[in-house]
Amino acid sequence: MENNIPISNNEIVIETVPVKPPREYKGYETVFAWLCLFAGYLFCKSFPVRNNPLGGFILILFLFITSTVVLKVKGAKFCALPIIAAISAVLVSSALILSANRTVCFFAYAYAIVIYCYYLYAVTGNSIKKGFTDFIAIDFIKALIVMPFESLGLIFKALFSGKAKKGGKFVLKIIIGVAIAAIPTVIVLGLLSYDDNFWNLLKKIFDFDGFDIFSHITSIIFGVPVGMYLFGAFVSASDNKCSTHMTAESCSNAYQKMKIAPAVTVIAAVLPVLFLYVVFFISQWSYYMSGFTGVLPEAFSYAEYAREGFFQLCIVSVINLLIISAVIVFMRRRNKGMSVLLKIISLIFSVFTLILIATAISKLVMYIDYYGLTPKRVHAAWFMAVLAVIFILVAVKQFVKKLNVVAVSIAVLVVMFAAIAVPNTDGFIAEYNVDRYLSGTLETVDAEAMEDLGLAAVPQMVRLAEILRERGDDRELYDETMDFLQRMNRRYFSEEPDLFTYTVPYVRAGEALKNILITKKPAA
Repeated sequence: MENNIPISNNEIVIETVPVKPPREYKGYETVFAWLCLFAGYLFCKSFPVRNNPLGGFILILFLFITSTVVLKVKGAKFCALPIIAAISAVLVSSALILSANRTVCFFAYAYAIVIYCYYLYAVTGNSIKKGFTDFIAIDFIKALIVMPFESLGLIFKALFSGKAKKGGKFVLKIIIGVAIAAIPTVIVLGLLSYDDNFWNLLKKIFDFDGFDIFSHITSIIFGVPVGMYLFGAFVSASDNKCSTHMTAESCSNAYQKMKIAPAVTVIAAVLPVLFLYVVFFISQWSYYMSGFTGVLPEAFSYAEYAREGFFQLCIVSVINLLIISAVIVFMRRRNKGMSVLLKIISLIFSVFTLILIATAISKLVMYIDYYGLTPKRVHAAWFMAVLAVIFILVAVKQFVKKLNVVAVSIAVLVVMFAAIAVPNTDGFIAEYNVDRYLSGTLETVDAEAMEDLGLAAVPQMVRLAEILRERGDDRELYDETMDFLQRMNRRYFSEEPDLFTYTVPYVRAGEALKNILITKKPAA
C-alpha cells in the first residue's frame, strides 16, 4: 500500500506501508476447524442438556481432549491455573451423568463451557496478569465475549486452507449437492410414502426415521454458528488478539477513575441502613434466637416460622453484598483515614449480614429437622453457606490486604458447587428422608415431594416399599410408594431411551425397579 505525503518545495515522498499477508492455517488447524463444526453439531444434538446429559458430557470431554492435543502440537505452554481450571470443568461436568437434578446439570454444563473458553484463552498466554488474581474476572469476560467474536468468521478460511484447500473444496461441492438434493428427495419421499411395501423396505435398509433425519439436519445447521464461535475463540487466543484491550493498566486506571464518591456521601448513604439493622436486631432478638435454641415461637408452625422472612433475609444479604461492593468501587481513598473508614464499613456490614445468614440457616435447620429434606431446602442452605463464606472473606480482607477476594470467592464458589453437584445430592435427599422415616424421627415420606427428585429417588423408594411390604404396616404409604414407582416406570422406562439420555441414576433406577418386579416394556 502506498501513501503520498506532500512536503515543502512541491516534493512528494512515497512511503510504502507493508501489507500484512493473509493468515495461513496449518494442517492441524484445518483439522481442528472441522472438529469445531462437529462439536457444534454435537452441542445442538445434545440440546437441551437436561434431556441428553450423556451427550453433554461427551461434548465436554471431546472439546478438552481435542483442544489439548491441538494446543500441544502448536507448542502451547500449559501453566498450572488453566490446567486446574480444565480439571475442575471435567469434574463438575461429571454431574451430568452422576446427578438426576436438571438444574444442577444445566449449571454444571454452563460452567464447563465457560471454563473451556477460559482454558483456550489462558493456555495461549492471554491472561491479563499472571497468577490467581482478581483480574481473572476480566479474563473470563474477554475469553467469553471479546475473543470468540473477534475471529468469528475465520473458520471458513481454515476449512479450505493450505493442503486441505483442494480436498475441502471437493467436500464443499458434495455438501452443496446434497443440500440441493434434499428438497426434491423429501418431496419424492412424501409422494411415494403411500406405498407400505416401499416404506417398509426403506425402514429395513436404512432403519429410516423421518424425525431423526430432521433432527440431524437441524443440528448441523445450527451447529455451524457454534463451531464458528469455538474456532473463533481458538484463533483469537492462538494469535493473541485483543492484547491491547482490557489490559492490567487500563483496567486499573478505569477502576481508579470510578472512585468518585466522597467519604461523607458514603457515610450518609450507609448510616440509615446500619441504623435499621440495629433496630431490627433489637426488636426481633427473641424471635430469631428461637432458631438457635430450637424452641418454636408461639402461634407459629414449623413451616410458617421457617418461611417467615427467610427469603427477605436472603435478599437483604445480597443487597448488603452489593452495598459493600459499591462502597469499595466508588469511595475515594486519598489518605489512610479513608481506608480505615472503608474497612470499618465493610466489617460492620459483613458482621451484620453474617448474623442475618446465621438466623436464616437456623430457621431452615429447624424446618428440615421436622419435615425432612427437599432440593429447594438443600439449595437454599447451600446458597446461604456460599454467601456466608463470601462475607467472611470480605471481613478477612480488612485485615489481610493481599487477599484477592474476587479470585478466592470464585474458587470457593466452584468448590462448593462441585460439592453439591457431583455426589448426586438428590439421591442423598431421598436416602435421608427414608432413613429418618424408618428410624421414627420423620412422620412420613412425602411421595409427591419425592417425585421432584425423579430417578434419584427410585432406589430408595424401592427400598422403602420392600421394607413396608415385609413389615406389613402403613399400607397407605406402601400404596403411595408403589404408585410413585409405577409412574417413574411409565415415564422413563416405557420405551428404549436415546443413547445420550443414559446416566448413572437412570441405570440404578432401572435395576432397582427390576428388583421389585416392575418390568420394563421390551424394546421393539
